[in-house]
Amino acid sequence: MKAVVQKRYGDYKALTIEEVEKPKPGKGEVLIKVQGVSLNAPDWRLLEGKPFIIRFSSGLIKPKHPVKGGDFSGTVVETGEGVSNLKAGDEVFGDLADSGFGAFSEFVSAKASILSKKPRNLSFLESAALPLASVTALQGIRDAGRLKEGEEVLILGASGGVGTYAVQLSKYFGGEVTAVTSKKNENQALSLGAKKVLDYKTMELNKLQSSFDLILAINGYYPVKLVKDLLKPQGRFVLIGSSSTKELLKMSIFGSLLSKKEGKSYQVLMAKPSGKDLAFIAKLAEEGGLTPVIVKEIPFEKIPEGIKELSEGHVSGKIVSKP
Repeated sequence: MKAVVQKRYGDYKALTIEEVEKPKPGKGEVLIKVQGVSLNAPDWRLLEGKPFIIRFSSGLIKPKHPVKGGDFSGTVVETGEGVSNLKAGDEVFGDLADSGFGAFSEFVSAKASILSKKPRNLSFLESAALPLASVTALQGIRDAGRLKEGEEVLILGASGGVGTYAVQLSKYFGGEVTAVTSKKNENQALSLGAKKVLDYKTMELNKLQSSFDLILAINGYYPVKLVKDLLKPQGRFVLIGSSSTKELLKMSIFGSLLSKKEGKSYQVLMAKPSGKDLAFIAKLAEEGGLTPVIVKEIPFEKIPEGIKELSEGHVSGKIVSKP
C-alpha cells in the first residue's frame, strides 16, 4: 500500500511517497481502509526532530514511526481479538498522534478505544478534518478553560484548525467570543460565532480595555506578561501550542507557580486523543453545532507540500486529502 514516509529528520523534503506493508489488526485493534486525512501542526513540528529533547520519544537518530499522519476517517474492514464496539463496515474517524501516527496511508490499524463512528451527516473528508483540532479545542475550553455560560472569551489565533473549532465550541458552551485573527478572516470568525473580531496586525494587547474570564492562545507568540492584565481576578489562560519553544517551556514549568501566586490560572494544554470526546464531537456535528472549515483538498502525493504550506502559517482552516 502507498503511504507518506519519513526515514530521516529534515524539512518537508524528507517525506516520500512509498509502498509499505499493509498492517494487521492486533488485540483490541481494527483495520481501517483510509478514506480521508487532514494535516495538523504535529505533522510539521516533528519533521526536524527539534528541539532535540523530543527525539527521546520520536526516535534519537531517525523517526521510529516512519509512516506519518494523525487525523483520518475510513471504513473498518477487519477487527482484531477482543473488539466488540466496532465491526466491519463501520465508518469511523480518529487521531493517531499518541499511537505512532500512520494515518497517511491506504490502510491503518488503530486501537478501537480511541475511535468513534464518524458523523453521519459529514463526508469522509469533512470527518477527517475534525479529530485532533476539534478535540484539542474541546479540552482547552471545557476542561482546562472551564468555560461557563455568559463568560467572556478571548481567542488568540481564531483561524486555522484549532481556532475555528474554538470559536464554535466557545459559543456552544455559552461564551461571549472575541476572536483575534487577520482581517481577511473576519467574516469567517463572525459566521462561526464570534461577537467581536480584532485584527492581529493592528491590535495591541496591552491597550485593550476589556478583561476576560478565559484567554485561549493558539500556536502563536503570547508571553504571559502580555495577557495577564487582560484576565479577570479568577481568569484562566490556556496556551495551546506556541511558535516560541522558550515560552512553551516557561509556561509548562512555571504556570502552576504563577497560578498560586496570582489567583489566576495559567497552563499549557496537552490534549489527549479520546474516543469519548470524539463521540461528543460527532454528536455535536450531527446536530449542526460544529462545522469543519476546509480550505482545500490536495492530492495524496502533494501532502509533503501541504505540510510545508501549513508550517508557513496563515492557513485559515483545514487541508485535507485522501489516498
